[in-house]
Parts: sequence; C-alpha cells; structure tokens
Amino acid sequence: MRTTVAGALLFAFTALIGAAGEAYAQDYGEGQLNAVSYKPLPAGASFSVRPLDNSDQNMILKSEFEQALRAKGYTVADDAALVISFETRNEIGAFTTRDKRAVLELNASGGREGGEDANMRFNLFDSNTGGVFNSGKGETSIVRQSRYRVDISVDNQGDGKRLWQAWAIADLGQSDGLTLTRAMIPALVDSLGNTVKRKTFELF
Repeated sequence: MRTTVAGALLFAFTALIGAAGEAYAQDYGEGQLNAVSYKPLPAGASFSVRPLDNSDQNMILKSEFEQALRAKGYTVADDAALVISFETRNEIGAFTTRDKRAVLELNASGGREGGEDANMRFNLFDSNTGGVFNSGKGETSIVRQSRYRVDISVDNQGDGKRLWQAWAIADLGQSDGLTLTRAMIPALVDSLGNTVKRKTFELF
C-alpha cells in the first residue's frame, strides 16, 4: 500500500513539475497597457521607428517594432511622414526582511489520522532556522516586483504634432528585461491609433 501511495505522489509531483516547466517556457505572465489617441492616424500611413536611446538593446527592439508593424500591414520607411519614438525603463523591486525563529517543531505522520508516528523537537540551536540560543535566520519577502515599462509615441514629422502615445508595463517575474520588453511590442502595435485604458494582455 505504501509503495502504491508513494508512486502516485511521485507521478503527481512529476506531472506538476512538467506543467510548471512548460508554463515557464511559454508564458511570461501579463502586462498592462494604456494609450491615448489625440488625432486619427492617416489611412495607409507609413512609419519610421526611432529609439530615443541608440543602445544595442534598443536597436534590437527597433527591429522588433518594424517586424510587428509589417506583420500588421503597415509600411516602414526611414523617410516616412509619421515617426514612432520609444524608450524603455525599469523599476527595481522593493524587498523587506524579518527575523524568523523556530523554537518548537512538531511532526506527525502515519496512521488513519496521520498521528501514529508523532514527535516533538525542542530547538535549542539551529544555524538554518534559529532557536533558543541564536537569533535565527532573516526572512526576505517581496514588497514590489521589479518591472519594465515601454513608452511609445507617434508624431507627425512635418508639423511635430503628436497623434498618439501609449505605455505598457509588466513585472519582470521569470523573464529577463529584453525578453519581457520584446513581448510587450505586439500589444503596443495592436493598439496603434486607439485609446486604451488599463488593458491586460498576455506575454508570450
């Protein structure tokens, strides 16, 4: 009986780890998007894309924006009348710590009620969890996740007037900064020219 239960638990645990690994590989969580339209974009408009900072990372993102625009049927040209400008920012997360001491530890297992093999441990000293004679180990918890933001705007190159602007924000989570920022670009391009308020979108 014990072997059967242990095998079932092992199978369930393996399946859980596999599902988590698949989610980690495919899904980076959710982002939030806001956008404001000041004037309608001209029909059949073409765009040029310009990062406000010509870093290596932003040049990669420039190419990503151009690919996303072409995929949506827009024309991209260096001398286009409309200019898409963008910049990226990151906000470092905040953390807090507190002391944690484990002085008394209880454990029970086995039997129908789970208490056949019960034991109690009075913790005098433990370098990992603390005890009576030491101060214990500090516990760190996250107050605010690190997050990344992309700001984008569309301006008329002729008169300098702004037609549209938007910004997308997402928690860093399990991704890295470049991957996360690239994942926000399709949602920004999809909303081009529209007014959007706190729209949640999936990051892939």
